[in-house]
Amino acid sequence: MGYALAWMVNERPETIASQVKSNEHSPAKFRVNGPLSNMPEFYQAFGVKEGDALWFPDSLRVKIW
Repeated sequence: MGYALAWMVNERPETIASQVKSNEHSPAKFRVNGPLSNMPEFYQAFGVKEGDALWFPDSLRVKIW
């Protein structure tokens, strides 16, 4: 929760479009949703299941270790 809250922002679509064109960093939404949707703990903590917006099959989740 703390990680997500740290990136909580409300940006206008124009601002996001400008950032994507001029900044090497991804928008805040993707800095949170991308990494967390690959973690099994995320699915357990929030009860994410097939059909939910942030659900990805295990075969598509990134595993580094």
